[in-house]
Amino acid sequence: MSLVRTLALLPLAAAVVMTAAGCKPRGQKASVADQERDAQSSRASSSLQAENDELRAQLAQAREELEKNQGGSVGESAANLGVTDIEGITTIGGGRIALGEDFAFEKGSATLNKDGKKAIEKLALKLNDGDSAGHLIVVEGHTDDAPVSRPRTVELYTDNWGLSAARAASVVRALQAAGVKPERLRGSFRGQYAPAVTGGKKDDRGANRRVEIFLGK
Repeated sequence: MSLVRTLALLPLAAAVVMTAAGCKPRGQKASVADQERDAQSSRASSSLQAENDELRAQLAQAREELEKNQGGSVGESAANLGVTDIEGITTIGGGRIALGEDFAFEKGSATLNKDGKKAIEKLALKLNDGDSAGHLIVVEGHTDDAPVSRPRTVELYTDNWGLSAARAASVVRALQAAGVKPERLRGSFRGQYAPAVTGGKKDDRGANRRVEIFLGK
């Protein structure tokens, strides 16, 4: 059962259990039919309670699995990987690392330039080495909040969602081409909605144009 369905059913099951456990007015003698209905209600209540307990157990297990698979970012072990000396890759808040899009892509394009490809090739060597070689790799594209406006960019990517997705996909393909197994790679994109810098000046938008790379488990 999916986590979403589990969350949806928990309150419903609890409500039915409470309804089924209702009682009669004080002093009213129960008939045989009433007693049978009460017995049926009691059995239904017990059954629903058992199902509710099972759903709660499944939810707890799903949460545990989710926490287990979230993993950390590549930046948490950047020093060990030696990625800080790769031109175009920087560490950002929370120990994360990112490939600067202004460094790796032409404006409004999702095609990696020569420098971007070189940075990805060096990063792939680190990701295939030592303990990092067994980790899932999540590549997440981001943009600033300036709307896509160039006619060609609008035609190809529509908006910032599309541009961030296409840039993430380019990095995923480049990592695969550099020797990272495709089974380890996952693509993700956030558009303009997860900025690295907020409330900054217009000139600070460059920090938000990046492709982040995370290690999962």
